[in-house]
Amino acid sequence: MANECAGRALSEIDSLPLRRALVDEAAWLADLDYCMTCGKCTSVCPLHGYSSMDPRKIVRLVMLGEEQDVIDSDFIYQCTTCERCSYVCPMGVKIGNMITRARSMRPRDQVPGGSQKTADLHRSVGNNMNLKTEDWLETVDWMKEEAQEDVPSLDFPIDEPGSDYFVTINSKLPQYYPLDLQCIFKIFHASGVKWTMPSTWWEGTNYAMFSGDLDTWEFTLRKQVERVEELGIKYMAYTECGHGYFATLAGYKKFGIKPKFQVIHKVNLYAKWLREGKLKVDPSRNPQRVTLHDPCNVSRKAVMNGFPDIMDDSRYVLSKVCENFVEMWPNREHNYCCSGGGGALISGFAKARNYYGQVKIDQIDRTGADLVCAPCVNCHDAIEGLATEFEKPWKPIHLWALLANALVFD
Repeated sequence: MANECAGRALSEIDSLPLRRALVDEAAWLADLDYCMTCGKCTSVCPLHGYSSMDPRKIVRLVMLGEEQDVIDSDFIYQCTTCERCSYVCPMGVKIGNMITRARSMRPRDQVPGGSQKTADLHRSVGNNMNLKTEDWLETVDWMKEEAQEDVPSLDFPIDEPGSDYFVTINSKLPQYYPLDLQCIFKIFHASGVKWTMPSTWWEGTNYAMFSGDLDTWEFTLRKQVERVEELGIKYMAYTECGHGYFATLAGYKKFGIKPKFQVIHKVNLYAKWLREGKLKVDPSRNPQRVTLHDPCNVSRKAVMNGFPDIMDDSRYVLSKVCENFVEMWPNREHNYCCSGGGGALISGFAKARNYYGQVKIDQIDRTGADLVCAPCVNCHDAIEGLATEFEKPWKPIHLWALLANALVFD
C-alpha cells in the first residue's frame, strides 16, 4: 500500500475504474461519499488486526483515488464478505459489494487460490468438480440403490418434465460426501412431492461471484435457468448452500434475469413440509446437544437484500427433529461467519481464516454442543476445518442429515 496518497482532483477520482463502476452500477452502488470514518465497520470485522487493511481503510483508499492498492491487496480475498461491516454502517455503505467489484478488476490469472479455476470448470463442464454427466448419474444410481435398502419404495426420475421441484446439489456431495445424497433423496421422497434430479446444470454453488468473474457468474446462471425452463418446472429447490442461493438471487437481480420459476431454499421446504404434516419425525433419534450456525448469505445478507431467509425455519426444523437444541450467541443476523465464506476457504489464506475463526470457535465452545448444524456445505467444511485445526470435540452436521435421521416412514 502506498505510504502517502498523492493529491488528486475530484474529477479524476470519480473517473477511476472501481469508483466509476460502484457509482454506475445501481446493484452495486456503494455510496462511499456518505462514509463518516466512524469505524463501526472495523469494530465488527473479525479479520481486523490481522493485516494492515481493514474495512474503513479500503473505503478511504477508494475515496482518495488509491483504489489500485485495494485491487492489488490480499485483503479482498481474505475477507469473507460476511457483510457485518455493511450491516452496522449507519450510512449504508455497501462494503461487501465493493470487495466483490474490486475482485472483478483483478486479472483472472492473478486470482489467488482455486476460486477462478472452480468458476472456469462450472462454465465449461456445468459443475465445480469436473464431473461428467455419466459419472454424476452413476453416483446417483449407486446412492439410490443403497437408500432403497432402508426405503424400498424410494425412486425418482431424472430430467422429468413438468415436475414441481428441480433439485440442485452442491458438487462436493457426489465427489466427497455421496452418502449425504441419500438424506436428500429420503426427505423429498417422504414429502410426497413431484421432484426431479437434473442430469446437467444441477450445480448449487457459484464461485464466479467469489472470484469476481462477473461474466461467468451471469453465464452459469442463465444456463441453469434455461435448463429449468426447458423442463417446465415450477420451483428450483436450492441446496443447503448459502453463497449459491445468494449468488442466484443476487445474480438474477444484477443481470436482469427474470426466470419463469421460483427459487426456494431447501430449509424453507423442510419447514413447510413439517408444518403441513408431510414429514413424520422422531426427535429422540437425535439426542445430542445441537447448536445452529446461521450462514451469512441466507441470514444477514438475505435480509439486507430483501431475499427470503432461513433463520426462523432452521430453528423450527431443529426444534422438531432434535431433543436438545441450544442457541449460540450472537445469532441470526448478528452471527459471525464460519471463516470460510466469500471464497476464503479456497483462496489459500489459511492463517487469516484461523485468525478469523477464533471468534467462531469461542461461539461454539460456549454452547457446550456436540454437533454444529451448518445448513451450508461451505460453512460445514470451514467449521470442520476449525475443529480439526484446534482439536475441538464438536463436529459440523448438515440439517438434511438430522432431518433424514429423524424421519419415520410408514
